[in-house]
Amino acid sequence: MRDVSNQLAGRLLAAAGLVLSLFHLTNVVGLRGTSARALVAVTPLLLSLGLVAVGVLLARGRLLSARFVGRILAWTCAGVLALSALGAWLFAATVVGEVSLLNPLAAMVNVATVGALVGLLVGVYDVRGLERQRSIEQLNRINDTLRIATRELVDKTERAELEQAVCDRLSESAPYEAVWIGRYDEGDVHVRPVAWSGFDDEYFESLEVTVDDTPTGTGAGGRAIKTRELQCVPNVFEDPTMEPWWHLLEMHGVESLAVVPIDHGDTVYGFFSIYADRQNVFDAHEREVLAELGETIGHAIASIDTRERLAERERELARQNERLDAFAGVVSHDLRNPLNVATGNLELAREERDDESLRRTADALARMDALIGDLLTLARQGKLVDDCARVPFRPVVEAAWSTVGSSAATLRIDGDLGVISCDRDRLQQLLENLFRNSVEHGTTNGRPAADEVAENADPKVTVTVRRTDEGFVVEDDGPGIPADSRQSVFEMGYTTSDAGTGFGLNIVRSIAEAHGWDVSVGESPAGGARFEFTGLESTELESASS
Repeated sequence: MRDVSNQLAGRLLAAAGLVLSLFHLTNVVGLRGTSARALVAVTPLLLSLGLVAVGVLLARGRLLSARFVGRILAWTCAGVLALSALGAWLFAATVVGEVSLLNPLAAMVNVATVGALVGLLVGVYDVRGLERQRSIEQLNRINDTLRIATRELVDKTERAELEQAVCDRLSESAPYEAVWIGRYDEGDVHVRPVAWSGFDDEYFESLEVTVDDTPTGTGAGGRAIKTRELQCVPNVFEDPTMEPWWHLLEMHGVESLAVVPIDHGDTVYGFFSIYADRQNVFDAHEREVLAELGETIGHAIASIDTRERLAERERELARQNERLDAFAGVVSHDLRNPLNVATGNLELAREERDDESLRRTADALARMDALIGDLLTLARQGKLVDDCARVPFRPVVEAAWSTVGSSAATLRIDGDLGVISCDRDRLQQLLENLFRNSVEHGTTNGRPAADEVAENADPKVTVTVRRTDEGFVVEDDGPGIPADSRQSVFEMGYTTSDAGTGFGLNIVRSIAEAHGWDVSVGESPAGGARFEFTGLESTELESASS
């Protein structure tokens, strides 16, 4: 009967009422005079006319909404069947002589018995419907509370603001009387109230909750922190562990409460406690939702802490960059200027005489200039690359080789180098340092130096550059790097050459990390050094011709 309209149901009831009214009117007309029988016969006529009136009102939509019309018809039919069965039973009982019309008490008791059972069944049905309705209302309230509180979590960027917003939202939900949040720091036995709503400030400021074996640490709050499980107290005055707070709870009319831990991962941030002014408020479903809310708050607090740490790290990096810029300025001007003066005076002195001491002085000044150059590079290359461009790789390789290469080495490009998303100048600086490392170490340790090789002699070192699925490789066929030294070559100041500054490979790693790449060192197929760069995005591996 769910699809029955108001109009159809009203017409059916009105028609049934008219039929019954005609029947009862006929009985009344058939009785003469104003005897008691006539008065009794008038009663069903009036009832049938009432049925007609109800049907008309229902058909016009003035009595009930359409969603309950089917239920009304069902109850009407049930009433007709039940009372018709009762009438048939009374008639049969009268015929067989079990009920005498001269004994109205027996008939009334029989009818009352049936009425009691029918009333009980109707009452049970309606009460169960009311319970379902209240359960749905409670579920909607809980879901609304969770939805609103979760929305607050998303919008807040500060922990204190988030905690207060949660308290405000939860306290607005019936039947919660008050809500407060306590913070807990590992190693501290006290839980400090930091946000609350519902009661006056003095109440929450006077609360003392601990996480130990004292009476203030064995209550619901202390248990929630220790067990990381929701603690529900249906009746606070029947729970002896709540005795330290009985006087405060009684003053504010608190009958039951729930304490929900706020945690995330291995960290417990505290709990939020909800008060109600009646007993047995928190059923199983509500406890489940509140526990989920505690986990959500813990996740939000963890996210806020992470953002704050990242922000502090960014501020520290900014301060370091400022110091590096200042350092670069000092190196560039305050050191290079006197170095240039010394170099100029040395050149004038060597025009007059050129002995071993002046040559050693020239070498020392050249080394100082190289050190200053590498220090400037370190100061400037540590910054992250924010603006990358798609750069054909091969021209960068060739430009870097033209700066560093010598007749003692040759460059080999293996295959198509494609395109790389990078800062072109810094990538060239990276390659120059790698090439310089290969040339310097490949022409020493038993091999002739670069200036001792004739221009028409065969190259002694071959440096190869090629692409891989995840990045690119620079390798040579020189003496290589011992396995026990491969973890140290990127450290600042590490060098095996008297002419080296010890900054070259550290600069290589700094530039790679600034791009977000990973660099590792190993052995090439020819036994030399092999530097592999990975972590390049897939779009960076496209062919230059694509």
